[in-house]
Formats: sequence, C-alpha cells, structure tokens
Amino acid sequence: MAAKQIVTLITGANQGIGFETAKNLVLSSNAYHVIIGSRDANRGTKAVSELQSLADIKGTLDTVQIDVTDDNSVDRAAEHIQSKYGRLDILVNNAGVNNLNPAVRESMRSIYAVNVIGVASVTEAFLPLLRKSDAPRVVFVSSSMGSIAYASDKNSPYYRPQGIPYRSSKAALNMMIAMYSHSLSLEEKDFKVFGADPGLNATNLVGDAASLRARGAVEPYVGGGIIAAVAKGERDADVGRVCSIDGVVEW
Repeated sequence: MAAKQIVTLITGANQGIGFETAKNLVLSSNAYHVIIGSRDANRGTKAVSELQSLADIKGTLDTVQIDVTDDNSVDRAAEHIQSKYGRLDILVNNAGVNNLNPAVRESMRSIYAVNVIGVASVTEAFLPLLRKSDAPRVVFVSSSMGSIAYASDKNSPYYRPQGIPYRSSKAALNMMIAMYSHSLSLEEKDFKVFGADPGLNATNLVGDAASLRARGAVEPYVGGGIIAAVAKGERDADVGRVCSIDGVVEW
C-alpha cells in the first residue's frame, strides 16, 4: 500500500453490491486501498484474489474478517486495521440482510441485528481510526424503502404495507445518518457522512437474485457505482443526505 492511498473498509464486500463497490474503486484509481470486510475469512480472501486478477486494476486490496453482529469480531477488525494502517479514511457500512420470514418478531430481531445494531457497532468501533484521517468519510448503505415520506405518499411506488422489518431498519439507519452527520460535523475534523441508496439490485439479499431480476432489478455493479460515487466525493453537494441515482431520497 502506498503511503498516500485512501484506506477504505467496506463491510459485507465479498459479494453483491459491496464487492461491486470495491471493484469500482480499485478500477477507477490507484488512490484507493480497499479492505474487503467479510464475515467468512475465506470468502474475503477469494474476493480479493478475484479482484486482483483484473487486468486493469489500479488500486490495491486487503481483507479482514468482520461479523457485524459480533462485537468481539468488530473490535478485532478495528485493532487489526489500527495495527496495520494506523487510520481509516472511508468506512462504507454496506453489510445488510433481509428475509421473508412471516414471523415478524423473529424477522425484526435478525434484520435489526445486522442493519441497525451491527452498523452502530462498526461505526463506533472505527470512529477513533477515522479521526486519524485528514478527510474522514462514512457512507451508510440505505434504501428508498426506508423513506417514511415515500411510505406515506399514496402516489409513491413505496406506498405499500409490506416488508416492515427491513423497511423500518432502513428508516432507523436514516436517523443514524442524520445524527452522525450532525454530531461529527461539530468536530474539528472535516467529517463527511452520507447515505447511499443503490436501488433494487439482483443480489442474494433475499436468497433469490433471479426473482429480483424478474422484478426489474439492475445488476449489482449499478448499485456499487452509486455507493462508489459517494465514497469518491462525487456527491459531496448532498452531504448528510441519502444519495440515489435520481438525486436525494426524502427522509
């Protein structure tokens, strides 16, 4: 890793949108050193190997084992990055889950463990490393499905009483974006906090990418491109908001 590279951690990056975000960054510039965060260490290593095999790769890569639902795993990952790099410039909170479990209580517990509590755990663990960066940036991967404004608008495609656990988890995440953006902006460091809405992508989020594709989902590189654009500073005019391909998502 070159001394001047931008050290970037992406959680849940061994597949799907996180993987495509990493790919976008390392193909775009040699300025990025991307750390693939993966719950399964072997899958993280495999993802790094796949990206390193790209003929036109410019940036560099590493991986770290991190299970966002396990505070000990999160803390070990932070300690490892502290020891190896001494700072973190960009944190992309990408790891997320959804399920179709009809038992709402069970579904809420499992989804919130990753999408809300896990995100908070990771953010808090890595704030000390972000504070050592000259230009710290945090990107929370959110969704238009978490917009209360859209969910309440009868003319919106999101006006439908479905997916309460997942959608409410993203609404909670949106509040975290607003609160972290406000609190961190009060510090001396030039913290920038964003949300990024990748849209509906054909991933394994619900275990059936084909069904999502049949519903009109785009390929994961599209969503990865949106997140990468935020990470690279292309959406800085929308700091503190949730950025989508169409503009800014209403809260």
